[in-house]
Amino acid sequence: MSYGKTIVSVGILMCMLVVGCMVGEALSKVPEGFRDIKLGMQKSQVLDVLQKNPRHFSYDDMGAQIGEVVRGDDLFRYATYRFDEKGVLFEIKLQMREILGRDRVLEVFNAQHNLRLGSVPRFVESGFSIELQENSLIIKIVPAREAHAAKGTP
Repeated sequence: MSYGKTIVSVGILMCMLVVGCMVGEALSKVPEGFRDIKLGMQKSQVLDVLQKNPRHFSYDDMGAQIGEVVRGDDLFRYATYRFDEKGVLFEIKLQMREILGRDRVLEVFNAQHNLRLGSVPRFVESGFSIELQENSLIIKIVPAREAHAAKGTP
């Protein structure tokens, strides 16, 4: 009788572990932007945010992209916002602060978003992706054909 209860208990524990892992994966969240600038915004909206919000005071409009010296952020020092031909923000490239080091930035960023960047170089979720390239994180809108092909990729 005791042996049977042990097997049942182990089975329940294993199920809880599997469900816990699945819930952890479900809570992973690719950020849809940086601070108050979100992917999918029009360039005019991004410029409006940059002009009106005091923490965005150092930026340069370069046509198809806007570069911003990031102030007041512990992880990133520079942001590049890239727009498509219709003026829609489709990519944000965040350059890490060297003083913290790449490993520490990834550790904190992963904890904030329940991700595993570093061990996984690219994560795709709900039409957005985040990718690690050298000393930068790139958040972007994934084209429908690419999102379909990458579905289920951790």
